[in-house]
Amino acid sequence: MKIATIGTGFIVERFLNAVSQVEGAACYGVYSRTEEKAQKLAGKFNAEATYTDIEKMMNDENYDTVYVASPNSMHYDYVKQALEHGKHVICEKPFTSTLRELEELIALSKKKGLFLFEAITTIHLPHFKVIREKLEKIGELKVAQSNYSQYSSRYDKLKAGETPNVFNLEFSGGALADLNIYNLHFMIGLFGGPEDISYVPNKHENGVDTSGVSILNYDGFFATCVGSKDTASENFVLLQGEKGYIHVRGGANTIDSVEIHIGEEVEIIDLGQNENNMVSELAAFVEIFESDNRDEALKLLDHSATVLKFLEAARKSAGILYPADEK
Repeated sequence: MKIATIGTGFIVERFLNAVSQVEGAACYGVYSRTEEKAQKLAGKFNAEATYTDIEKMMNDENYDTVYVASPNSMHYDYVKQALEHGKHVICEKPFTSTLRELEELIALSKKKGLFLFEAITTIHLPHFKVIREKLEKIGELKVAQSNYSQYSSRYDKLKAGETPNVFNLEFSGGALADLNIYNLHFMIGLFGGPEDISYVPNKHENGVDTSGVSILNYDGFFATCVGSKDTASENFVLLQGEKGYIHVRGGANTIDSVEIHIGEEVEIIDLGQNENNMVSELAAFVEIFESDNRDEALKLLDHSATVLKFLEAARKSAGILYPADEK
């Protein structure tokens, strides 16, 4: 998998660090709107090519996969352009602004015979797979809780009168899409889509959610998902069953370790996951790519579409609308 990247933020550097650790993946080129940023990133990760012209990048036949880490609202356009140019795509979460956009891209990827992946760490982490295997030990589930809260320096800028992309509805921003999406991937990855979903946010005066709680109702239990960019907290997941509970140390994006509590007994599971939580997802994509495993790729797309369906429903339940909703 020979990759060219779109974007120059910290998440791109983290992704390229993962590329350097995964056999079968390599960084060929990087795109930025400015040559200076492109050169700096390329130099750091030994990329052969830099681009400031997106069309030139898409027409380059020396690589096969595009990694998209632009502002959320631009995901759809970049992914569509890449697919139309015959490139496989890895797109940062959230996949697109709306489910309609994603469904169109999935149809296009199938038509073109190309792989399309959502870069979401949660469901690919080794500890997540352990939780799935151990879940029955706690008996019938009654309550699930998750919290991923991380105070953002950009929130200070928002309060000072600026509008960073992540807090801008024009760019499909907000805490639900940026942080709480990991909690939704966790819950839906384990339990499938809920019967219904709602979202209660704290909103800035510009209408964007800076924090909030989403409630997922299932048959026999419920899940609460807290995501916050205006406060900090211990990040965790708790799965509470009639026989015991599972305590996840760390947020749903990292799942640092797992504790299984049954009565007085505690089983601690720490597999020593890679410090870079993007390594597992990229390794999964490379394996699918190299084995041409279309069925597994489609399963991942089905999961991503389910998450986005409920993410969109949660967002709209709180009256949070994006320009893409009007298309």
